[in-house]
Amino acid sequence: DISGLYVVEAEIGDVLIFDYMGYKRLEVAVTGQPSIDVQLGADTEVLQEVTVVGYGTQKKISIIGAQQNITTEDLKAPVANLTQSIAGRIAGVVSMQRSGEPGFDDATIYIRGISTLTASMSAPLTIVDGVPRSISNIDPEDIESFTVLKDASATAIYGVRGANGVIIINTKGGKAGKPKFDIRYSEGITQFTTLPQFVDAPTYMQLSNEALETRGEVRKYSDIEIQKTANNSDPLLYPNVDWMKLLFKPFGHNRNLTANISGGTDMATYYIGLAYFCEDGMYNNDSKMHDYNANTYFHRYSVTSNFILKPFKTTEIKLGIQGYLANANYPASSNQTIFSSAFNAAANYIAPFYPDGKIGDKPASSRQNPYAVLNEMGYANQWRNQLYSNLKIVQDLPWILEGSSINATVSFDAYNYTSNRFTRSPNCYMPIGRDEEGKIIWQQTFTGSESLSYANSASGNMSIYIEAGINYKRTFGKHDVSAMLLYNQSDEKNTKATSVETALPYRFNGLAGRATYSYNDRYFVEFNFGYNGSENFAPANRYGFFPSAGLGWVISNEKFFEKAGKVISFLKLRSTYGLVGNAKISGRRFAYLSTISSSSSVPYTFGKSYETSSKTKRVGEEGVNVTWETANKLNVGIDIHFLNNNLSFHADYFNDKRKGIFLSRGDIPFYVGLTSAPLGNLGKVNNQGFEIAVDYHQQITEDWFLSFMGNFSYSHNTVVENDIAYAYPWLDVRGQRVGQRFGFIAEKLFDSDEEVRSSAYQTGDTRAGDIKYKDINADGKIDSYDKVPIGYGSTPEIMYGFGFNLVWRNLSLSAMFQGAACVDALISGQGVTPFQQGMSSGNIMTYVLDRWTTGNPSQNVQVPRLSPSASYNMNYESSTWWIKNTSYLRLKNLQISYSLPKKWMQTIRFKGASVFLQGVNLLTFSKFKLWDVEQSDGRGDVYPNTKSYSIGINFSF
Repeated sequence: DISGLYVVEAEIGDVLIFDYMGYKRLEVAVTGQPSIDVQLGADTEVLQEVTVVGYGTQKKISIIGAQQNITTEDLKAPVANLTQSIAGRIAGVVSMQRSGEPGFDDATIYIRGISTLTASMSAPLTIVDGVPRSISNIDPEDIESFTVLKDASATAIYGVRGANGVIIINTKGGKAGKPKFDIRYSEGITQFTTLPQFVDAPTYMQLSNEALETRGEVRKYSDIEIQKTANNSDPLLYPNVDWMKLLFKPFGHNRNLTANISGGTDMATYYIGLAYFCEDGMYNNDSKMHDYNANTYFHRYSVTSNFILKPFKTTEIKLGIQGYLANANYPASSNQTIFSSAFNAAANYIAPFYPDGKIGDKPASSRQNPYAVLNEMGYANQWRNQLYSNLKIVQDLPWILEGSSINATVSFDAYNYTSNRFTRSPNCYMPIGRDEEGKIIWQQTFTGSESLSYANSASGNMSIYIEAGINYKRTFGKHDVSAMLLYNQSDEKNTKATSVETALPYRFNGLAGRATYSYNDRYFVEFNFGYNGSENFAPANRYGFFPSAGLGWVISNEKFFEKAGKVISFLKLRSTYGLVGNAKISGRRFAYLSTISSSSSVPYTFGKSYETSSKTKRVGEEGVNVTWETANKLNVGIDIHFLNNNLSFHADYFNDKRKGIFLSRGDIPFYVGLTSAPLGNLGKVNNQGFEIAVDYHQQITEDWFLSFMGNFSYSHNTVVENDIAYAYPWLDVRGQRVGQRFGFIAEKLFDSDEEVRSSAYQTGDTRAGDIKYKDINADGKIDSYDKVPIGYGSTPEIMYGFGFNLVWRNLSLSAMFQGAACVDALISGQGVTPFQQGMSSGNIMTYVLDRWTTGNPSQNVQVPRLSPSASYNMNYESSTWWIKNTSYLRLKNLQISYSLPKKWMQTIRFKGASVFLQGVNLLTFSKFKLWDVEQSDGRGDVYPNTKSYSIGINFSF
């Protein structure tokens, strides 16, 4: 019973097991004694286990907000960017890897989806060691804790910066004891997950002829030209180039080395970590015509050091210095330019280069030889360096009030970026025939310069952060109370500013507070607030108050729950509600000030657009009483543990109502006379959904151990107000998703020309095999008023992940899968939709072979009847026909490791060592095959994501 009295039948030799949530397990052998009295000691690892929260830590059992942690081991992967390791591991986190280019491979991250009208304004606040900082280049080996804060109770304390959620990283510190060394090394090869596939030159030429002939036009290529191209008899005049094979290598390479040492005494501990990461790109830079290096590579050298001093029993001093130095090399042309050229240039466009060293290209107006764009335009070499430094002092004040303390933090950060660009534009030629002796007749299509020119660009910033706070934490019997009051201020300055506006520092400052109370680890109450502001707002409207409150109830600690405790070992209900702000506004800085423009004819223009006699607009912007966005956040959650805490289940429902979103007014009629719309806090967006997380671990036998994790998140946003009126309700953005696409509904392909004539009028040369659109307003014609919301968008509403770890003795196998659903792409553009820009440019992807023809008049094709350009008809209008499902499931991480036997380690005085094989992005399951499924909406002409295969070793001594 609740007093601990018990009766049990047992024989001598049996063992009684005493176990209770929050207390240490105790086993007592029965030796014949009539009674066995025991007293369980509190399990500090459970009752006193703490976790990171905003501006501090709390007992894990007392957390009532929606937050989740990732272990350091889960983040270790042979990738340069930490953001790539998060996908699928945390419920509520939306992560999309848009590009795999070395050095520019940050994943796009949202917490609980997009809650404002602009996706770029939805990025979460990231905190490193208590200071707002970027997390991309932090080495996972140096991370002690990784926490994601999602709801108001967790984020309101950050005030105008907390509406989009918060990611908190704390780096490692040392532990008292002898020096401990940890070293990890891996070597791997990389490969594109997928590359776009294009048709060869003869097929392109045949499709070109078909597009013309099917519209009654004269074919472009003769049978002789097609034959010469197909048999490769004269590749200089009749080229057949696989641009993707020419531009890219099949494999790249990466290397990762980390080493750290930690230790210390009771009065001083230290941690020092060093890391090196390098990755080579997969561009095939093989030109022998120049002596510069245009190969792609990214090298990064990192250091993390943390020192904790305790000169007195009540005093703690923490000093942390982290930073990195990175060197990157790229072709002078951007990856977007390189890929665009490959999408634009057909296989028969031009020979990439000639035996005598000439570079091939068409006349200057359409220069786009992909080989030249990659290899012959020069190179760019970049240097990036980042310094993080912070000093924190914590002083306990037991002589004033037991449980009280004060703390102060000062931080200085600096970042610098320099790009040295060496560029040129080589002479280009094209063959126009052969003379009587069979020699090529050349036409110079572009006169350039063979020497390199130089240009430099640089950017940088520095920031200073200060913080001072008072803390109180005390236990009175069954009552736990804590409180915190803190002032903070951050100043960030652009050190490479080019205008007065950008030279002025960006500043946030204000107060943050928290108060918590719990009774007997059963009932929990918490109150948080942030009172802060930004220099971006008018002085009279600069600061705001952002409160939140939460309640929690651990039902499993109630007396009436004793019987259920045999099945459910832990049960907690929690709910929070609060107000959070977002000071990120798009448009312009200091929007409360009116701008002034001037010209030679009109000296000054205040507050609105003005047209001179030459009709040239001189625009001034009216100042408005701008303020921050506000988000009312509701969260209701439940935590359940089963099977003696081996199985845990967590679920949350959330509802965020964002208002005051900054945008241009759209409801001002023309007769008012304004030529530019005033700005204001007018937008409203609602975002709601739920998330589930499951964890299971079990020691099956002495040799076998199994753990499993899984999570599922759903978030759906709705535009409530965007201040724009529409002609028809189906054109209204209100009630739709943020960034909702609009287009026509493609009902089918026309079966016959008679069906075309009897249907709603579509402009252009419309025939059998073309797309038939739905006449939404039934006016007998298809136009912009027939467009409706189509598709989900490029940001998934559903994210999920699951994985397992299976251990048998010294051998372990772990896998992590990540997926997305309710997401799609609207494909378009040259190379994707055939001949969209006409016959002069544009490659054709292989999927176009599945098309409608008079010989294959099927409805189950991917491409309608071909046309020589988009101007011929409405086939290439945005419509449901071109919406492609981009849901996917990806094997994000797979690792096999073997821990070397302990007796071997003792011989060489190692504490432990293991070897491992690891793969990243190994498999992708998706209906979408045109390019990597995570890449951005459109036509996929960016550097693809990569997969990697690595072998490594780690050991400690």
